[in-house]
Amino acid sequence: MKNTNKLMTKLVPIVVSLIIGFIGGVVVSAYRTPSLVAQIPANQQAGVSKEEAARHIRHLEESVQKDSKDVDSWTKLAHAYFEMGAFDKAINAYTKILEIKPDDSDAYTDLGVMYRRNKQPEKAINSFKKAIELDQNNVHAQFNVGIVLFHDLGNKEEAIKAWEKVAALQPNYTLSTGQTIQQLVDSVKQ
Repeated sequence: MKNTNKLMTKLVPIVVSLIIGFIGGVVVSAYRTPSLVAQIPANQQAGVSKEEAARHIRHLEESVQKDSKDVDSWTKLAHAYFEMGAFDKAINAYTKILEIKPDDSDAYTDLGVMYRRNKQPEKAINSFKKAIELDQNNVHAQFNVGIVLFHDLGNKEEAIKAWEKVAALQPNYTLSTGQTIQQLVDSVKQ
């Protein structure tokens, strides 16, 4: 019983750190462009209603219909869908970005985040791996590989390997909790 309590005492902070770290990763990777609110003129930002957000999305949808090759508009639309919780639509928008710009590591990273949110962990892993293939220094994609492996697929050993790659690429990579990636790895190994 005493060992179980010790284990729980160690695991709870790790799990909380991982969750907070994942949220931080999502913020970094999914919000590379200004938020939906920031895309609306400043004098209209206070108290953005669902109707205003929907109007903004319609405007972005019209923009991509007029110019289906406009990566910037597709990216803004994908982020807007994400913010509205329309993960399927976000996935479709990120897929369209990648049809136009197939070497966009960041778009693959964002697509991976959407697949994870849409409870498709294998597709998330594949997207993150494609992002890493395109940019071996994409620590956000590498970190998210570990998140999916650990939390969604229950593969602690492979998650640790993924996070060790992050630590090798960027030793001072810091989670939103203030914990470094190496501290995370060390705590998960215990």
